[in-house]
Amino acid sequence: MKLTGITVLDFTQFMTGPMVSAIMADHGANVIKVEPPQGDPTRQGPRSLAGQNDGDTFRVLNRGKHSLVLDLKEPTHLETARALIRDADVVLESFRPGVADRLGIGYADANALNPNIVYCSISAFGQIGLLKDVAAHDTMVQALAGALAIDADGRPVEPTVSLAGVAAAHFALSATLMALLAARAGQGGDHIDISMHDAALAVRGGATAAALATLETPSHFAGPAVYALNASYRTAEGRWLRVDARDRRAATTLLEALSRPDLLPGALDADPPAQAALSATLTSIFAEASLADWMHRLGLAGGVAPVLNYAEALAHPHTASRGLIGTDTEGGKHLHSPIRFLRDPSRPDFTTPELGQHTADSSCGRSKPWMSRSMKIP
Repeated sequence: MKLTGITVLDFTQFMTGPMVSAIMADHGANVIKVEPPQGDPTRQGPRSLAGQNDGDTFRVLNRGKHSLVLDLKEPTHLETARALIRDADVVLESFRPGVADRLGIGYADANALNPNIVYCSISAFGQIGLLKDVAAHDTMVQALAGALAIDADGRPVEPTVSLAGVAAAHFALSATLMALLAARAGQGGDHIDISMHDAALAVRGGATAAALATLETPSHFAGPAVYALNASYRTAEGRWLRVDARDRRAATTLLEALSRPDLLPGALDADPPAQAALSATLTSIFAEASLADWMHRLGLAGGVAPVLNYAEALAHPHTASRGLIGTDTEGGKHLHSPIRFLRDPSRPDFTTPELGQHTADSSCGRSKPWMSRSMKIP
């Protein structure tokens, strides 16, 4: 696999950092998850299956890793961590800024031990900046990043995706792989500073230009225009249909399928009264039939899709056709990596480690075979 021979020393907890190392483990990296004596808090999270030892989040984001319990305030445990840093390619940490330095495993310490180390720090607001010392979870970061969706009445909508954390994880993964390439090219290691807040700000696409244009009067920012052909509509039985027909070709196809080509003039005009009138008309039309009826009549090619819950999305035939659902030795279901290589596909290990399962394999800095790299980066 692509990352076979890469050793990742992962001090992170919760979601963002573990997502980075989970993706790397799926593609062959040797991930050593260092946990405090009480373990990653997500071990205690909600469980969906009877007899499941760890929480759902831990199970999903920590498969295929080794678990090593270290109390980094204990000198012998710290020495073990420092020995592992000497032999690692990547260090991931999500302590509050400054904590890793105080513990003796910050970037300066790691670089002194291993000049080729790629060291990635993940935090809510970054290693520098006015808010760097503030601890925050995803929705608080989204709120400060202007990333919470707003409904028609101006109320923030509860997010279903941890946008700030997921975006930060993928920026962290990209940065880590870029730094590994540089290290392999003989440029040495580097320190990566990933902020969830930065990540949430950086995923807004075209809205960024509009927002930057109103920096002098930010309260005047109105966001993208609201289009009736880019909205959700309730069907006869109370389910929801998503319309996404924002370009002229898609709009023409949809409105002709609805036998309402007369609605096309002005359908893509941002004029609010015209859009409100079109929205009211479409609301009435889509309320006349069930979701199944509309999908049979229009299909996805008509610029519409059913609004599915997550389980329905995973059960959709397209998901199966992509081979995204895997099964472990006990019959449990898992999601494969969404990164698909033609020549070298991922082969995820669906097992998750028990807390401290591999602690006995280390003693005061002496690495066992699974802790050692099989490939050195020059």
